[in-house]
Amino acid sequence: MELVQHIRKTDLARNTSQVIRDVLRGRTAVVESHGQAEVAIIDIIDYRIQRALISFFTQEQAMRDQGDRVYQVTMEIDDVQVLYNQALGQYLAGLVSLSRTAEILDLPVLDLRMRFTRLGIPLRQGVESIDEIEEDVLNTLSRQ
Repeated sequence: MELVQHIRKTDLARNTSQVIRDVLRGRTAVVESHGQAEVAIIDIIDYRIQRALISFFTQEQAMRDQGDRVYQVTMEIDDVQVLYNQALGQYLAGLVSLSRTAEILDLPVLDLRMRFTRLGIPLRQGVESIDEIEEDVLNTLSRQ
């Protein structure tokens, strides 16, 4: 299945429900008028992930400098976009694993992995330190 569908405004008006279902399945809808793209419709989680990436890369050094303090703040955040910014920032900075990021965002890890792959976000394979192994084990035990 192609990940981007190009549709005319009139087709969007006639098939809104189908277009939204497709978007929820991971297809971006690019709405065109007279052959020119005007807007894109994307899944809200993909939107939040993309905004978090922009936030990280514009503030990367500050995120890396905060280190463990970022982790402590994450659990107290009420704003969903700020939570995504912090969680993905930690992941991209190498401070937490993919499974911990998924846990913070309350997403299945396989869903997050699939979204990262679709969006071209690098996946870190395996753990990078003993601390990361311990963190994953402790998180797993605390959920049981």
